[in-house]
Amino acid sequence: MAVIKISDKKALDELQARLILQLGRKITLQEIIDLCVEFASSNFEEIVAKAANTPRLTKDRAQKIIKNLEQLKGTPYDPKAKLPTKDDEEIYSL
Repeated sequence: MAVIKISDKKALDELQARLILQLGRKITLQEIIDLCVEFASSNFEEIVAKAANTPRLTKDRAQKIIKNLEQLKGTPYDPKAKLPTKDDEEIYSL
């Protein structure tokens, strides 16, 4: 058995509570995870669409970042500076 860190444990607990009320019996977190994996496998395109909201680094975007980096070589570092572009926010605000 693998150990999995859940980023929103509260949502999982609420789902478990709703399922218990609906089913009229206790359902374990393991059962819920198994059902979610089965559902995701059956609805793969929906999962892909949801995951696609994550920004991707395309070749064009990488070239733009490299070009901007070349232009900024030699610029002194200022820890109080604001990030000037949306690209910077996406890259450095992880």
